[in-house]
Amino acid sequence: MIDDGGAITGVVGSPSGSVPDLPLNGTFDGSEVRFKVPSIEAVFEGVVTDDTLTGTWFQSGSEVPVSFERQDAPVVISRPQEPQPPFPYDAIDVRFDNGEISLAGTLVTPEGDGPFPAVVFTTGSGAQDRDETLVGHKPFLVLADAFARSGIASLRFDDRGVGGSTGTPTGATTAELATDTEAAVEYMAADGRFSSIGIVGHSEGGLIGPIVAGVSDDVDFLVLLAGPGLPGLDVLMRQTEDLMRAEGLPETDIAWQMEWRSGVMEVAASDATDAEAAEQIRAIVTTALGDPPSDVTTPLDPALADQFVSAFTDPWMRFFLSYDPRPALEALDIPVLALIGSLDMQISAEENIPALEDALSDNPNATVLELDGLNHLFQTAETGAVSEYENIEETFSPSAIDLVVTWIQDHTGS
Repeated sequence: MIDDGGAITGVVGSPSGSVPDLPLNGTFDGSEVRFKVPSIEAVFEGVVTDDTLTGTWFQSGSEVPVSFERQDAPVVISRPQEPQPPFPYDAIDVRFDNGEISLAGTLVTPEGDGPFPAVVFTTGSGAQDRDETLVGHKPFLVLADAFARSGIASLRFDDRGVGGSTGTPTGATTAELATDTEAAVEYMAADGRFSSIGIVGHSEGGLIGPIVAGVSDDVDFLVLLAGPGLPGLDVLMRQTEDLMRAEGLPETDIAWQMEWRSGVMEVAASDATDAEAAEQIRAIVTTALGDPPSDVTTPLDPALADQFVSAFTDPWMRFFLSYDPRPALEALDIPVLALIGSLDMQISAEENIPALEDALSDNPNATVLELDGLNHLFQTAETGAVSEYENIEETFSPSAIDLVVTWIQDHTGS
């Protein structure tokens, strides 16, 4: 809605329903639009041309080209792999505790008497539900269904503060979130119906799996789906550059942004206090954005300094950037399957596959594979860009599912 003075009020959401309608406010001068989504600290700046609104989405220190087009009818999202009843297995809602936090999940058990091998699903970064729902896809639901049909039980659970789980993800580091997965493993071990228990972790979950395996004797195997093999600082630097290039940003802009962004990340990864880091980050961003080189085609608003300070002094971000997963990986003596898609723009296969192979080189039961043509969600993709995720109907590559199922069966005697 636009009033006579050009003030905008409204909502922004996702056709898939994976993002609820969030209030926005902003301004419109007849061609240029600028609005904020306060609840997620996001800003959009763009230009209206006929029925198209084209511009840039700024959030958490990143910016992504976005184009909105007016449609005659609602967008229909097709997800053909999403399982539909009746199901040849049992799925029940369960709860388990991690201290004062109560976590809600779904326990799936195959038909038959068992005992069954079982997995605990662990989601990627950000507040995720038990299905790891993202842009209308539910990869953990699809995997749980495939596992159950192959005789593998599973527990997937809502992250802190999501769905039926209590607590809040705010301020929690990866190490702290790992205790939730540890509690899930303990819950499965106490059940008594499972012959072995493993963790299937995606992205950040691939960091959490080895952490939990290092402190729990109940973890018998790990499946790391796009789990990093390098420190977070290296991962995020490569991820930032790859995503900007995938979205078509000119090389001059990429070089300029990486110059000052690397400084921001290095400060965040350092042992500086939060107050010191905030001061240094603000200085870096304000200086860079206030005086961009003349060949930069898309300069950024210096007012975004607040967003960078907030994003890069967050406890989760500072831990992630400074954490090196290699010692935890090197200590593993249980079977490990580590997979990364060749088109993954968030966890680069080029850099992380060699790091994983090196860290796991003394483990005779470790397998590290690069899967050709798959993106960060293990979808069959064209470029691997984040903007493709929602448009791809496939939720998880069937061949990748078969690979994981067969590996679990081979390493659990099922």
